[in-house]
Amino acid sequence: MSATDPSASLAQQLRALETVPDSYIVVSPELVILTASNAYLADTLKRRDELVGRYLFDAFPDNPAAPQAHAVRNWRTSLEHVIATGQPHQMALQHYDVLDPERPGHFVERHWLPRNTPVFDAQGQLQYIIHSSVNVTQEVQAQRALQQSQGREQEALLVAEQERLRLSQLVLQAPAAMCLLQGPTLVYELVNPSYQQLFPDRALLGKPLLEAVPEFQGSVVWERLQQVYRTGKTHQDQEMPVTLTRMADSEPAQRYFNHTFQARYNAQQQVDGVFVFAFDVSEQVLARQQVQALNQQLTRVNADLDSFVYMATHDLKAPINNLEGLVQALGETLADQPDTAARPLLGMMEEAVTRFQRTLGQLSEVLRLHQAPNPANSIELAAMVADVRQDLLPALQQTGGQLAVDVAACPIVAIPAKSLRSVLYNLISNALKYHHPERQPLVCLSCQDQEGWWCLCVQDNGLGLTSDQQVALFTLFRRFHNHVEGSGLGLYTVKKIVENLGGRVEVQSELGVGSTFQVYIPKRAH
Repeated sequence: MSATDPSASLAQQLRALETVPDSYIVVSPELVILTASNAYLADTLKRRDELVGRYLFDAFPDNPAAPQAHAVRNWRTSLEHVIATGQPHQMALQHYDVLDPERPGHFVERHWLPRNTPVFDAQGQLQYIIHSSVNVTQEVQAQRALQQSQGREQEALLVAEQERLRLSQLVLQAPAAMCLLQGPTLVYELVNPSYQQLFPDRALLGKPLLEAVPEFQGSVVWERLQQVYRTGKTHQDQEMPVTLTRMADSEPAQRYFNHTFQARYNAQQQVDGVFVFAFDVSEQVLARQQVQALNQQLTRVNADLDSFVYMATHDLKAPINNLEGLVQALGETLADQPDTAARPLLGMMEEAVTRFQRTLGQLSEVLRLHQAPNPANSIELAAMVADVRQDLLPALQQTGGQLAVDVAACPIVAIPAKSLRSVLYNLISNALKYHHPERQPLVCLSCQDQEGWWCLCVQDNGLGLTSDQQVALFTLFRRFHNHVEGSGLGLYTVKKIVENLGGRVEVQSELGVGSTFQVYIPKRAH
């Protein structure tokens, strides 16, 4: 090959470009890569043997994750301009990512300032195009980080201003009385409308506390504010009585406040003021005091009623027993006069005495229900149910009823024995008493151990109740069926016993289908 061989000259030029310190890549007019400088290979994370001989945009494709960059399109357009005009072309800043050799299919972010320059041979023919590029990725990322930082700073300032405005609105609109007292003399620096309403005819702002509200001199309020200012320790009071004179011409009145006194610190972390947050709870306190007074009065009335019922049942028992004896004696006297006109009157007298005795018994039962329950004992539930079944055996035989029992889940319950027996007896006997006339009664008794509760369930297939009847079901002496004998005391007894134990009774019933009573009694340590 001679010294003037064009191909040798081109090869020498290309080798020379490979070692220059700047970032270059050389492509043919057909956009085939001829060579690249070492600096360009370092910037693009490529080896020369990966590039030489390849079509340019096969070696440097677009990053699918950055479609807005239009990197390939922009470079192609610039190269076509250079080929068409024979003039260099300075491109704008380009976002053109390169493939990551460590992670196939992933790209590394790159930003460039590129320029495409044509090179011609001695005959004026385009030999190749030099693509020079300055890697400005770090500068772009730094600028972006700065912009993001500035954006975050502006956003933070905006948020802070919004929070300041929101806090100001909160302070102004808060239903709590709020103020800020500054310095050792506690000068009013901030007063919200709710606080100003405590002293509607006084100017507070800019005045020391004792000058604006002299009645606080020597008060607990003044002492505690001074303590917070000295120590910096927050102080809280609940329902604190404070005597205020709201208007200049009004009498002092006692109000009650829940309040918090909190220190404010300056830049040197020294206390320079006290925040006051106060809620006027006077209405709640006065209402509670009234309720307490009413409860005390109700307790006295209940005690008086209990005493009256006790005296009535005790004092009337002897006269009624005497009357019963006189009626019996009169009956014996008239025994040999069966046709006498006094016989119907005697029967009416006997019936009246019986009713008197039954009423006294019911009053005694009501009095017993209002007394405190007996201590809870460990009871074998199945044995208690068997005992109640034995007492109700005549009713079961008379009605042809069945009592199905499933209490395996509660073998032992801690319920006062008398209370448990009364609840079971009343619910089961009611289920038998108010059975449906067209079918034999079936009563199902079960028990479940439910997270802190004993749940007794008594289900029947009896007469059932309407929704209106269920509302008044547990009312004392209230009855809904008169075809069987009863006093209207049974379900009242059940409810009162269960409530005395801290429990509740629930009922679901459908007329003509039956009823289900669920008794919840809380577990207690025993």
